[in-house]
Amino acid sequence: MIYSALTTPQIIYIVVVAVIVILAILIILLFPVRKYQIKKNYVRYYHKMIYKIAVYNDYYLINNFTFKVDFATNMTVQHLLFGDKYVYLIMDFYYDGDIAGKAFDKSLIIMDHKGTRKYIDNPILVCKNALTKLSMATGMQPSIVIGIALLNDNCHSNIVSDSNQFYAISRNKLPALVKAIESRQIGNLNAESLGKMVQSINRMNKRKKKK
Repeated sequence: MIYSALTTPQIIYIVVVAVIVILAILIILLFPVRKYQIKKNYVRYYHKMIYKIAVYNDYYLINNFTFKVDFATNMTVQHLLFGDKYVYLIMDFYYDGDIAGKAFDKSLIIMDHKGTRKYIDNPILVCKNALTKLSMATGMQPSIVIGIALLNDNCHSNIVSDSNQFYAISRNKLPALVKAIESRQIGNLNAESLGKMVQSINRMNKRKKKK
């Protein structure tokens, strides 16, 4: 019986091709799994990014701030980030598709990756409403608050806006946005007053504590 032996280069070629095929299959399988995990746990991914900004810049951060709007109603702001010059009111959103429209329209258009269009409530207006309610509840001056609708990274925002107070941006652009806003040519908030404001707001938090 005659045996045909493979040469070393042939063996290496077969192994390399096999590894490439296996990696390609894993990527194809893992991409939708990864996307599902992010969609399911997007709040956690957002929290990590905002926490890094707070730690890196030595900013105060209050998560899930729940406050009383009226006798029967509470409202929750997912993140309050206290910078040197501004306070950032950040609300979390996740969309399966890309959004477009004007910044202060009641509704925006969302187009999914299949090309289907539908309308959604404008997340910028959600932030604007939350800012109004927060200011009334805490006495915080609206002029020092920046409202940010934070979107998932694969949601592209094409919103027409000339506002320098309200934004809708993807998570990965948040650090650059905060840095740009904090570089504006205005004075810093008074450090002592800011610390007292943070403590006062934190005491107002009606979020249920874990036992």
